[in-house]
Parts: sequence; C-alpha cells; structure tokens
Amino acid sequence: MRVTQQRHFNLSAAKLMERLTQQEFYESRFAVQGVESYQFEQCAAQAEGFVVHIVRTIEVDMNRIPSFARRFVNSTMPLVTRFVWQNHAEAPFFGAYTVKIGNAPVSIEGKVQITEVAEHQCQQLIDIEINSAIPVMGKKIARALAERVEEVIEKDYQATLQVLAAEAKG
Repeated sequence: MRVTQQRHFNLSAAKLMERLTQQEFYESRFAVQGVESYQFEQCAAQAEGFVVHIVRTIEVDMNRIPSFARRFVNSTMPLVTRFVWQNHAEAPFFGAYTVKIGNAPVSIEGKVQITEVAEHQCQQLIDIEINSAIPVMGKKIARALAERVEEVIEKDYQATLQVLAAEAKG
C-alpha cells in the first residue's frame, strides 16, 4: 500500500532542513501533540547521513484494529522511527526512513524530498510504502495501517506548522 503526500511550508528548504535535524524541534512538536513518552537514540551526523532515531511508546486503540489483526498488536507498543538525511548542505534534500511498530508483522518505509519552491517557500514530498507479511489478510492490514499513517502524517504536519509559527513570532 502506498501513501504519498505533499506539504508546503513558508520558509526556505534550508531552514526546514535545519529544524528537522535538531532534537529541540522534535521535542517542541511532541509537546504540541501531547506526546510524553519518547527517547532519542540518535540525532547526529553519521557516516550514512544525518540520523534522527526516536523510540516512542504508543497507546493502541484496539477498537480501531480489525478483529482479525488484534492478535498481532498490544495495547501499548514501541514505535521506532529512524530518519536518515543523505545530504544537508543545500536543497533539494533527500531522506529515507523506516518505522517499526513493536513486533507487528508490517514494514513501513518512506522517502522524503524537500525542495525550494520560491523565496522562503518549500515543499516536502512524502512517499511511503506499507506492507504486511501476514498471508491472506496482509493487504487488508496494510490498507488499514495506511489510513492511520495518513492521519499521523497530517497531525505531524499541523504540529510542525504550529511550532514554526511560534518560532517565527519569537
């Protein structure tokens, strides 16, 4: 299952990239979203690129999980997100990431591109591939997860806009 989204920001691509490679930015965004349980494993330049690796504990609303998939999910699970930005010198910026949800038999992998659109304006293109290793029901699980991923991406985008707006006000 593929999820693609395009986001617009009223700041340069370089400024957005600068924020996306700062731990304080994620802490501010988590605060806006009310996320309290998280830990940074890495937020630093590495040989492979700039790595942002965050582990969160998430509460799973079991009512939103189809009954056939509940045996693969716990009510709380670790959500491990790992971004790797291949370049962070000048736009366009390219990144790849993986998301792992506990031991759930799904894979979430994505690519991100940040490009300059105009002066003090950039866009973020997100392309995510969601797969499930469960025979027969895998496509159904991936489709349900894709809907949830779209919601999470939108919440992250809105929180990012709030953080950036608060920073712009000073």
